[in-house]
Amino acid sequence: MGLTYRLVRHPDGIGLDVVRDEALRADYELAAYDEENRPQAEHRSGEIVSSGIAAAGFAGAIAFLLLIATKGQWLGVDWLAAGSAQSGLISKGEWWRAITALSLHADFAHLIGNLILGSLFAMMLSERLGAGVAWFTIVLAGAAGNALNAWVQVAGHTSVGSSTAVFAALGLLAALSWSRGRAFGARGMRRWLPLAGGVLLLAFLGVGDERTDLYAHIFGFGCGAVLGVPLSLMSQASAHRPRLQLGTGLASFVLFALAWLVALS
Repeated sequence: MGLTYRLVRHPDGIGLDVVRDEALRADYELAAYDEENRPQAEHRSGEIVSSGIAAAGFAGAIAFLLLIATKGQWLGVDWLAAGSAQSGLISKGEWWRAITALSLHADFAHLIGNLILGSLFAMMLSERLGAGVAWFTIVLAGAAGNALNAWVQVAGHTSVGSSTAVFAALGLLAALSWSRGRAFGARGMRRWLPLAGGVLLLAFLGVGDERTDLYAHIFGFGCGAVLGVPLSLMSQASAHRPRLQLGTGLASFVLFALAWLVALS
């Protein structure tokens, strides 16, 4: 960590001598190291990540069924017309489209790509926040990204897909990593590496052909990053509170169900 020190052997062990002005910083770094390397964290994280995988599978199954439904006009409903993120309609108050569009996809390749990336990012978030909180914040940030995208696009602009939520998850991860590094005293360029890495991934993964909604990706990432800063204040113990995780997980499902109920009414 760039501190001036020396190791001194004593009868009862080895001591660490540092410059007097850096003593508090040395104590903090040692305490932070102990906090980062608690052995019980590894045991519990497997349960949380497993819940994240299950949630990802459930979300993927719903998106797959909706893709089949859009191709076959299931139940006589034009699902794309009812749930796509049409900028003009969202701006006029049809807020549910910012949510329902996250569960619609244009084709199987679109769905599979988003499912692979989204599951990876969601599992990483689940380890830090818990599966329920992770998915709830992904949905919120993704919907906010779609809403902002509708605000800046022309009225006729239409988009579908969970990629806005995928990049919201990336923004959340970048902000959480940045806040963690700040808490542990990272300085200079090291402090900003998580955010810079997130932006580089956004540039690498979020830019495609003419069908790619670049602004949706950018707004999703930005909303995730903004939401990730206050979430970083949440203690690690919160990730292991079953009621909190169950409540927020159910809230994610209810939010989607309510949005589709309004869309189809």
